[in-house]
Amino acid sequence: MFEQIVNEAASRLNLSRDTVSMLIRGLLSLMTNEANGGIQGFVDQFKRAGFGDLVTSWLGGPAHGVADARPLTAQNVESALGAPALEELAASTGLSRAATGSALAFLVPKVIGLLTPSGVLPADSSVLAKVSGFLQQPAKLATLPVSPSIERRTVGWVPWAVAAALVALVGWLFMRGPAGTIDPQLTVANQDGRITYSGVVRDENTRTAIVNALNAAFGEANVSGDLRVDANVKRAGWLPRLGDIFGSLKTPGAQIALNGEAVNVGGWLSPADRLALSDKMRGIFGATAAIGTMGDAAVDAVRAANDRAVGALTALGTTGVSPDAVVQAMNLAIINFPSGSAEIPADSTDLLRRSAGAINAMTAGSRVEISGHTDNTGDPAANMTLSQARADAVRNALIGSGVAADRLTARGYGDTRPRATNATEYGKFQNRRIEYAVLR
Repeated sequence: MFEQIVNEAASRLNLSRDTVSMLIRGLLSLMTNEANGGIQGFVDQFKRAGFGDLVTSWLGGPAHGVADARPLTAQNVESALGAPALEELAASTGLSRAATGSALAFLVPKVIGLLTPSGVLPADSSVLAKVSGFLQQPAKLATLPVSPSIERRTVGWVPWAVAAALVALVGWLFMRGPAGTIDPQLTVANQDGRITYSGVVRDENTRTAIVNALNAAFGEANVSGDLRVDANVKRAGWLPRLGDIFGSLKTPGAQIALNGEAVNVGGWLSPADRLALSDKMRGIFGATAAIGTMGDAAVDAVRAANDRAVGALTALGTTGVSPDAVVQAMNLAIINFPSGSAEIPADSTDLLRRSAGAINAMTAGSRVEISGHTDNTGDPAANMTLSQARADAVRNALIGSGVAADRLTARGYGDTRPRATNATEYGKFQNRRIEYAVLR
């Protein structure tokens, strides 16, 4: 399915088809890496780097027309994927990092478009099914015609030819992941006592050991997830430490990701709890272990929620729209106010503009209440004042985007109407919210 892209890229970038194929294999390896979130995690890297509008233009590929796919630059690619990823891909092909970045700038929109014919990101299992045949194709080493005169100079030519062949072969093996060269990966999250896990391990025995350890630590009824088995994965050096690792995840909201010997901690934790979890991991893996941090869970949750809200708002009509449908779409969104502030974040401006358009499309006479809510941190009276100020701020923003003032009311409820428990960071996050309701 990648033949056309390979031919086009080889011609456009002045690269061999084998080199382009290896680059695409490397790209697909990044897109199908479950520990990093699969294809959704891959595109999220570009969104976090500020290229969300570009990503949207790639979805649907040829169905949306080539002109619709907005281009990347090599600098964009490095900003999103990071220099280490570019260096690994460059090493596998023999290209410079700059050349690799330029090639990926051309390939990423093409590959995403090809994998999303319906205009939406597919499930990881669907992506793997589509690309497995391409990933498993043997590397094709270039066969050069040899003239009689060259044959007579074989002694001088053979070392160069062998070196070139080895570079191509080693590069393909690096990206393909031969037996025992892929790092084992395991991600475990404690979502208020419900444990979810994912990853890839070497064999069924390793998978069974992990699942049994999780069940023993948290109870089988509280554990769910899946581990993929791949014989190319290395043996997990942390397998004997599972009891201690899972024992450190008792705090609701805690999350860890193991990738080979790399350890990252994160989840819905307070700064103190996150530091405590890092210290526990360092105690398990050794004082010299490099303990990294995962992405901000709140930022990721806001981005995902607002993407869904924009999609739902976009799908509404332009006149005579049901008020219930409008508020349902608006309630998908999250406005993540700074702590103690009623200032609307800049990344919510477009969302509120779209919400204003949807409100104006509602049937005549419909009105909306904007309600502000807080968690129970701090003084209840101060929370009531803050929630009212945030509701007023949203109302003013909607009026500024063209909604008639008499169609909107704002009311603060403080911490009196919690949606979730205030005993966890995730629960508090859910309680700090703006909600919309139709006034009958």
